[in-house]
Amino acid sequence: MKTTILKGVHIGNNVIIGANSLVNKDIPDNCVVAGNPAKVIMSLEQYYEKRKKAQLDEATELVQLYRERYGTEPDDKSLHEFFWLFCDGQDELPECWEHMQKLVGNEGQTKKVFSKHKKMFVSKNDFLNYVK
Repeated sequence: MKTTILKGVHIGNNVIIGANSLVNKDIPDNCVVAGNPAKVIMSLEQYYEKRKKAQLDEATELVQLYRERYGTEPDDKSLHEFFWLFCDGQDELPECWEHMQKLVGNEGQTKKVFSKHKKMFVSKNDFLNYVK
């Protein structure tokens, strides 16, 4: 979004560029860059690990707030953004989670990546117990 990339700059493969960045020099593969001028913030692997932790924290907060508000456990639909925490390619997914895999229109690629995914929790109940 409104990033400026100067002429002659080479951007490597698998790069995330932050919004409003000014890219004025070559960017290597597999990294996250941002700023004016843009600089490497972290590797893509570091970003991936950071996002996994952040999503676990977000899912935990959602469960806690859901319990406080409704006095019960969240259902599958309420946890639809976080199903990957306790599902992997071996699991049969509820319809609402299958729907999440179809949103972007690249369901085949999503299923291929998901088939290699390793879940963090054995089951949804295991995750809900972790939050307690």
